[in-house]
Amino acid sequence: MSDLIICVGFFYLIHLFLTMTLSLHKVPFIQWTYTGGDISNMTPLSSRMASASDNLRQSLPVFLAFALLSIILNVDNLMLAQIWLGLRVLYLLGAMADLYRFKMIRPIIWLPSIIVLVCMGCNLYI
Repeated sequence: MSDLIICVGFFYLIHLFLTMTLSLHKVPFIQWTYTGGDISNMTPLSSRMASASDNLRQSLPVFLAFALLSIILNVDNLMLAQIWLGLRVLYLLGAMADLYRFKMIRPIIWLPSIIVLVCMGCNLYI
């Protein structure tokens, strides 16, 4: 489980840097380095990546808490954690491919990741 937590950390870092690197040809690097920077010229792909990153940040703390509790309490949540990461990678790829412009595609990918988090929490409780 600890290896998977490290992988999730790297996945989060990739999320953060993809948003910036996919727009460097339109937004100078210096604009990304401070809060008041003008990043309004982001590419549509970078905007979608930023939305996907925001979505990841909403469930990441819960995942990390459950993953750490799984280690501490010696509960086997590894398969659920791997499924969660796979769904989050799929969510990122969907954002990159602009699949979420179609109705109901986003919840089909997003909702199972939330269900997996609920299952992880239930395993900790039982």
